[in-house]
Amino acid sequence: MKIIIADSCSLILLSKCSLLAHLAGNFIVIIPEAVLNEVVNNEAVEKFPDAKIILSLVSAKKIKAVKVKAEEKSFPVSIDRGEMEALVLVKKTKGAILATDDGKAIKACRYFNLPFIISPRIVMELYRLDLIDFKKAKLSIEKMKIIGRYSPDIIADVLLELEVLRNA
Repeated sequence: MKIIIADSCSLILLSKCSLLAHLAGNFIVIIPEAVLNEVVNNEAVEKFPDAKIILSLVSAKKIKAVKVKAEEKSFPVSIDRGEMEALVLVKKTKGAILATDDGKAIKACRYFNLPFIISPRIVMELYRLDLIDFKKAKLSIEKMKIIGRYSPDIIADVLLELEVLRNA
C-alpha cells in the first residue's frame, strides 16, 4: 500500500472536497505533529469543519500523526515547519510520497529529488483506482479550481485526463 505523507494545505483541501476519508481509508496517511498542530487546534476545530474532519480521522487512527526530529538543513526556499517536517519524513520513509499543494514545498521536493503529488492528481488516482466515481472526481476538481491556488492549465489538464480515463 502506498504511503502518503501529507502537509497542511493538502489535508485541508482534500477535507474541503470530502476526499480525505477516501484517501485515508485506502492508503497509509501519515502527518508530522507540526502539521497536526497547524490544522487542528481548539480555535480551528470550532471554526472550520475541515479541521473537525482531520481531527476525527486522526482520532480514529486513519491518519497517523508522528513526531519528526527536524533536520537542520538548508532548504532552497524558506518553508513552514509543517512542510519541513513532512519533507524530512518523506526522505526517511521508504516508498512514501508527499501530498502537497504548497509551491515552496514542491520546489524543495524538486531540489531534493523527492516524490510529490498535488491534490488534483490525488483525485485522478482515486478515480483511476475506482475509489470514487466520475461525478465525485469532476466536482472535486472543479471545487479545487475555486478554493485551490492552481493555474488554469493544471485544472484543464486534470479535467481532460479525467475525461480520457472515463472514455477509455
